[in-house]
Amino acid sequence: MKENYGLTPTDLKEMMDKIDAQKSYLSNNHFHTATGQVKSLLDVSFSANISERYYAQLSNKINTMHSLAISQSLKPVFLTITLDGFFRDFLQGDFKRYNDKSATIKENYQRHIPNNEVYGFLREKIKEGKKFTVKDCYNTLSYQWLNFAKSYSFKQLKKEGKQFIYLKASEPHKDGVPHFHVLMWIPANYFETFKKDFERYFPAPRNHKANLDGNTGDTYGFQTAICNPVGYIMKYATKSFMDLKNGEDLNYLQAWYIKHKIRRITTSHSTIPQWVYQKCYSIEKDWYHLTDVLKREPLLSEWNKKDNYFLIIEDTGRTLEYIDGVLTLKYIDSDFVIRQTGTPKEKTVISTTKIQPVPSSWQNLYTPNKTIDTYIDGDHFLYRDGELFNFTPQPVRMSDFDLWTYYHDEMDIETVNAHHYAYTHNTMIERGLLNADPITLKADLESDLWGYDNEF
Repeated sequence: MKENYGLTPTDLKEMMDKIDAQKSYLSNNHFHTATGQVKSLLDVSFSANISERYYAQLSNKINTMHSLAISQSLKPVFLTITLDGFFRDFLQGDFKRYNDKSATIKENYQRHIPNNEVYGFLREKIKEGKKFTVKDCYNTLSYQWLNFAKSYSFKQLKKEGKQFIYLKASEPHKDGVPHFHVLMWIPANYFETFKKDFERYFPAPRNHKANLDGNTGDTYGFQTAICNPVGYIMKYATKSFMDLKNGEDLNYLQAWYIKHKIRRITTSHSTIPQWVYQKCYSIEKDWYHLTDVLKREPLLSEWNKKDNYFLIIEDTGRTLEYIDGVLTLKYIDSDFVIRQTGTPKEKTVISTTKIQPVPSSWQNLYTPNKTIDTYIDGDHFLYRDGELFNFTPQPVRMSDFDLWTYYHDEMDIETVNAHHYAYTHNTMIERGLLNADPITLKADLESDLWGYDNEF
């Protein structure tokens, strides 16, 4: 019997239709390259559910990170991170197992459950007896991971100038409750320190059950006896992607990621940014080499995603420069261009946000001409000179292709303003570029914001 990971046949059909609609749009929209070739948007897509290029690039990145770990003499640790069993009950709206615990235990446990705008006010949900969603469980794990990433172990590594690398894969249990598999590379003499913090920030008993097949002290959640570290993490990554080359259809496992908007793989910021690598790809395909250049000569490389610009200078003087759509390879002391690809792009002009006055009885208690950010019932307003203004964002002034590329490949969801993300998301839907539900800031963004990982 096939596992459905908590999804229904209707859910699967809905996700299949969504992917088919995206693929149809990309296949039927074309553009001309600088060399006169006609390509579809599908040809240049890196979508995990549509493009064969995505998995190839993921494999490249994982192998690059493994090579970097070896070059820095880091050792692998494999983590398996699960939630306490009572979270399964939460999905059914049953809080009895949790409520039966003593007040002291529940009070101590609350630090492992988020209660904020980024990950959701989940402690309040428990108090009110509201049923959890799969995304709530995922956000709880992400919150625990965030606290682990802020622990003494990581701070000590950074303080001593040591490196660490990690790859984190999300996966569902049979009933749809998520768990994480994490491959970390850290200095071997830090194993015990990291294990203590692991025990502190991931409270589920399953994480700390003794693993008799591993090294002394290994647990189910913290394993140091790893013969093939890349194979460990690739096993979980492979399962989550469709075999597009052989025409495989979407299954329940892949639909689970799409339905609940859950990342398959996230990584540490250990390589050059993915957007830089993708723009370099036509000339320089060696991700390890580009990252090594950054580590050897950090003061000779710079990039700014907002300005669509980067410059990478090797110690030999070999230079890769990208400015507004044009990638140039040359030597720093020479005007001779070895190779150049791309065509210049006009800088996008985005209108400033307009504000409209709304009636207000507020008195002017602040400095004249000073704008104060104000939130009323969750809505964002500006208070200025005794008047209250609300935001009315203007449409993003981009072509369909530029908007699609910006939304999928360029928008930094780790740092973008939540209002801007929601507005861009809804503009995509309005233009027929995205088959998804609109985002309402009061509801969806409370449980659908992002952590601090680098999503692949």
